[in-house]
Amino acid sequence: MQPAEVMWGLLMVVMGAVWLFVPFAIFSCRSLLARLLAEQQRTNALLTHIGGRRIPPPEPEPVPWVPLRDDEMP
Repeated sequence: MQPAEVMWGLLMVVMGAVWLFVPFAIFSCRSLLARLLAEQQRTNALLTHIGGRRIPPPEPEPVPWVPLRDDEMP
């Protein structure tokens, strides 16, 4: 057996293990992400209540740039 074949086989075993375990890691993180989002929303509500007008409003969502046609004036 050639060393390249052994390395290729080990690589495939490692990739197979990663392929098997990554979905479980992603699904186990979902509840943690939901808790983090809820805590962030609670913190934002508290900051709005405490800070009132001192907190600047959020920036508007960016809009994509669309080039003007020749017949349009800026």
